[in-house]
Amino acid sequence: MTDSLPKASGWKPWNRDRWEEEFEIHPAFRTQPIKEGEELPPLIEALQNLKYDPEENTAEELAEAYKCDGNENFRLKKYRWAVDNYTKALEIKCKNDILNAQLYANRATAQYYIGNYKKALKDAEESKKLKPDHLKALQRGAMCCFQMQEWADCLVWCHEGLNVAPGDKTLLDLKIKAEEEKKVAQRNKRKALVVEAKKKKKLEELKNALKERGIRLADEDIAQCKRPVHPALSDAMVCLNEGKLVWPVIFLYPEYGTTDYIKDFCEDSSFMDHLNIMFDPKNHPDWDANHEYIAENLQMYFTHGKILVPFDKTKTLREILSQYRYTVHGLTPCFTITVRGSDFDQSFRDKHTVRTDFLRIQK
Repeated sequence: MTDSLPKASGWKPWNRDRWEEEFEIHPAFRTQPIKEGEELPPLIEALQNLKYDPEENTAEELAEAYKCDGNENFRLKKYRWAVDNYTKALEIKCKNDILNAQLYANRATAQYYIGNYKKALKDAEESKKLKPDHLKALQRGAMCCFQMQEWADCLVWCHEGLNVAPGDKTLLDLKIKAEEEKKVAQRNKRKALVVEAKKKKKLEELKNALKERGIRLADEDIAQCKRPVHPALSDAMVCLNEGKLVWPVIFLYPEYGTTDYIKDFCEDSSFMDHLNIMFDPKNHPDWDANHEYIAENLQMYFTHGKILVPFDKTKTLREILSQYRYTVHGLTPCFTITVRGSDFDQSFRDKHTVRTDFLRIQK
């Protein structure tokens, strides 16, 4: 009798060998939750469409349905799905303020577990507007402020929540922690202000010392000046030490395409003081294959635009920096060294305009 009945479109007979799979696609017998990205079985999809049909449900019923789905996804730790469910429920804009307050508080909780503390805080605020004594919203607001290290705001939320539930352990614990963190933050702020004041004072003293010596900087704002380009000088900075300027200094050796540095070059030291140590005849640099770089044989230069200015290496750093042709770039004086009278030195000079009349030492 049944064999003569017409078959529905897409109808498939029951497969006894695949009964477990058949049960899993049936909403009444399914044991596993739908996985993210998994295509819904037709019967489940049909029931969901019916469940969310606005013609079959009131706005409040639809919001409740989405809320239930959100709660289930939250239980399964699918927090992003839960946020989506609560959002869809709120988009319905039902007139039940208590339900909407619950939805905002639930979404705040899901956002909190994702780590979206600002969004969670905003939802907690919306929930509190609709229901000022909503404990979950007050807890979430306090928790979000704590995570964002907004200690004062956290305490405000805690006090509001404890007015609703004086014995709430979550809020009591947060209140104690926030009060301690607030004290630490205030103490750190005071320390930072003291450090900043000292730093500002030292900077003013440094500016005055530079001005007094007539030293010109390419960078007007010392505080914003770029640090030295040499890796070894990345943390170096000109400073005042017992009234004397101490500089990081770079030496260039164009003949070999290499550089050297002195991290602490006192302004009253002569270049020769350092060259005697750096170019000990018994300990030549690795790159000086011909052993030509000996202190007595070296020629010092600095550049002024495209002009090459030779100077006496017996001069002190202060004497050279204070003369009106020199400009310090990056708070790091830079000088070029060659072997005086060598073929390279001559070719190097030929490529520049050499001026010996630029040195006018200020007394």
